[in-house]
Amino acid sequence: MKALISVYNKSGLLDFLKFMGNNIELIYATDGTFKYLSDNGIKAFPTSELTGFGDILDGRVKTLHPAIFSGLLSKRDLKSNNELKKYNYPDFDILISNLYPFSEAAKTGDLGKMIENIDIGGVSLIRAAAKNYKNVVVISDPDDYQYVEDEFNANREISMKAREYLALRAFSRAAVYDINIYNNLYQRLNGEEPDELFIHAYDGVKLRYGENPDQKGFMYRTEKKLGIPNAVQLNGKELSYNNILDANAALETVQDFDEPTSVIVKHRTPSGVASDASLSAAFNKSYNADPESAYGFVVAVNRKLDIETAREMEHKFIEVLIAPDYDGDALSLLKKKKNLRILRANMERDNSYAISSVSGGVLVQTRLNSNFESMDLKTEYQASEEQINDLKFAWKIVAHTKSNAMVLVKNKVSTGIGAGQTSRIEALKIAIDRAGDNASGSVMASDAFIPFDDSVIECHKHGITAIIEPGGSIRDADVINRANEYKMPLYFTNKRVFLH
Repeated sequence: MKALISVYNKSGLLDFLKFMGNNIELIYATDGTFKYLSDNGIKAFPTSELTGFGDILDGRVKTLHPAIFSGLLSKRDLKSNNELKKYNYPDFDILISNLYPFSEAAKTGDLGKMIENIDIGGVSLIRAAAKNYKNVVVISDPDDYQYVEDEFNANREISMKAREYLALRAFSRAAVYDINIYNNLYQRLNGEEPDELFIHAYDGVKLRYGENPDQKGFMYRTEKKLGIPNAVQLNGKELSYNNILDANAALETVQDFDEPTSVIVKHRTPSGVASDASLSAAFNKSYNADPESAYGFVVAVNRKLDIETAREMEHKFIEVLIAPDYDGDALSLLKKKKNLRILRANMERDNSYAISSVSGGVLVQTRLNSNFESMDLKTEYQASEEQINDLKFAWKIVAHTKSNAMVLVKNKVSTGIGAGQTSRIEALKIAIDRAGDNASGSVMASDAFIPFDDSVIECHKHGITAIIEPGGSIRDADVINRANEYKMPLYFTNKRVFLH
């Protein structure tokens, strides 16, 4: 085999060439790579012997020459062979090339570094070799060395299937490289997001099915290394499409809380949320907030899961459990439940854009942030410190609850959650019904403005003591007057937290 080598990242190269040994009988390499190989005792020839020039323009041009690309693109038929012979150009059987580190340069924000790390020749080389994969093996990243070694050990040659795989990897890497250049340069030059959207997601996994058994489902990861797709599964069956949606909802909700907190989710909306000094108590309270809904549920906690909490979970029907980490004895106990999907997840919030698919396009927005600047008291009656804490707690929950949403909270435990209703008063009635006797003494949060005073009347009827809402209705005065009549503290956040 005749090889052409031009690499920026030289890790693993020497070991790979030693493995290939006499299977590669001739090597041409660009100046920097040639020096590196020669210094390490590997015989090679500089590409300047083919092109008639070394690196020029500070290395911007070194491989852009027919003597190089003819050897990569030759079809190996009679006509091609005769043309190469006419010009005394070699054909290449293997290309080893990787690209300048543009992404690393982009992190510096230095435009000059970004420009100089836009690879031209390298991308052209791997595209040419990938196009001609039937005749040329293309290795476009050090990660490929082991794959080729395994292939060679198994077959003593590089099979056509392996060539196809390597070519597709090369095209993928070139595409991602170009996406990174466009996205970062656009941001750097214009100071805003690109007017064309390019998304890179990788490691695609085929799921058993989508939301329903007749739908196909897939999961991909993004480079952020956050969220459920990048969590480590420690136990249980494979995650389903719906498991992932529910787990994401639970994770994003629990990330909003600083104290030890447990969030139970059914059908992408919380059914029970609680904070407490101990994680086991928080879990128990979140479960007992709505035990009827908490059957076959997803739960996320924001602390390392200890043995006490594991014992409380042991006899509950949990589909998916998410935590930042697990004590060894807690994990051993929970692993006895063979079907329980146990995930270790990064608790860092994902602040990248949220993207939703619609027929014919996609919607993109910044992620919902439940934080508000201030609680505006609108009535003559101020809430106690405990009520204020509960109002803030309820607000965090309602921000992660499907609209229309009303959430009741008492002592940092959700007592009733009404979600996904077409009528706001209906959502409140559901929350009150779920709370039962616990409605009395609770506070209430609404994810959008309260349009009529009927919600205040309903709250008063069931002993709800304070309300937090965005405000902004044309009937705000009616709502405020009714709250004053009942001596009920009412706060506006001046911020809506709809979740459709």
